[in-house]
Amino acid sequence: MSVHDSLREAIQKKVVVGFTFDEKNYVGSPHALGETDGVAHVLIYRGEDAHEKGVAPTGQWSCLPLTDISDLRLLPSEPFHVGHPDAHALKGLHKVEIRVA
Repeated sequence: MSVHDSLREAIQKKVVVGFTFDEKNYVGSPHALGETDGVAHVLIYRGEDAHEKGVAPTGQWSCLPLTDISDLRLLPSEPFHVGHPDAHALKGLHKVEIRVA
């Protein structure tokens, strides 16, 4: 399955993914898939979210080009970050194909 198709599935099912980006390994919760200047991108919360009251999430919002993502795998046993991206993060995608409902 392609990176695009795997991310689409992860967004539909609200599943965390593990992946390699810039030769570093990450986990994240993908929230939207689309394009920026004609290049496919994913809006993703990179990092972990303990989902415990009073414990701040330890990640950040990123808009990453799919061409730089490899070794993508779904991690259904990990907790999905349910927060919402701020306005700045949302501007990273100019055209949205699918987003978390």
